[in-house]
Amino acid sequence: MIFLKKTQYILFLLITVLIFTLKNASSDETGIFIGAVSKHYCTCVFVSELQTDYCSDTLNNFMEPALEDPNLANAASAMKVDIDAETLTVKVFVGDRGVKSIFNGEKGCYLDKIN
Repeated sequence: MIFLKKTQYILFLLITVLIFTLKNASSDETGIFIGAVSKHYCTCVFVSELQTDYCSDTLNNFMEPALEDPNLANAASAMKVDIDAETLTVKVFVGDRGVKSIFNGEKGCYLDKIN
């Protein structure tokens, strides 16, 4: 009887850890995605000094074939990008998550998590 309870407890822990890991893995993909978009716009606008329309077009051309995951495709369609030329920042929001890229003239763009 004790062996059965120990086995159940171990199985419960393994399943819980697996589900927790899978849940966090999918949420991290969205974070990585919006971080990459933020970094793309920061580099495109502030380093390469290109127009935002051109940056959006190039991102869309590369993004469409790469987004096989429906969650990332939904995130891409719900994405909001704010570019501030005065503070040299790019903020990308998807729902309640956001990432900010800051341009430092010497070292390029770096990420700063908003929430």
